[in-house]
Amino acid sequence: MAKTLLLVDDDRHILETARDILEEAGFDIQTAETGAQALQMLKGRPCHLMIVDYNLVDMTGVELTGQAKKLHPEIPVILMTGEANVDLGAAKSLIGEILTKPVNPAALIELIRKVLR
Repeated sequence: MAKTLLLVDDDRHILETARDILEEAGFDIQTAETGAQALQMLKGRPCHLMIVDYNLVDMTGVELTGQAKKLHPEIPVILMTGEANVDLGAAKSLIGEILTKPVNPAALIELIRKVLR
């Protein structure tokens, strides 16, 4: 059975491209363009892993992660960012991995498989 991933990014092009790549790799992909939309989805259907952009239109990826962990404390999170230096502060323990954009598709798939083991 395919693992379900929730991909959250406010850039529709990134969402569509990543969804296509990850579906081809055998994952079941859900997408959300806002943190609020992602949280609503998590209430209805949990996932195995979240991949979250750092800068969303309605909250940061760190804020989203904190709220998602209240719903599903065990959910692993990969944070994507276009910023070279991101200070997560106390939230570092919530985030499993950080990837800098642009993300290499093969590296992303390898990291997802590593996190899901």
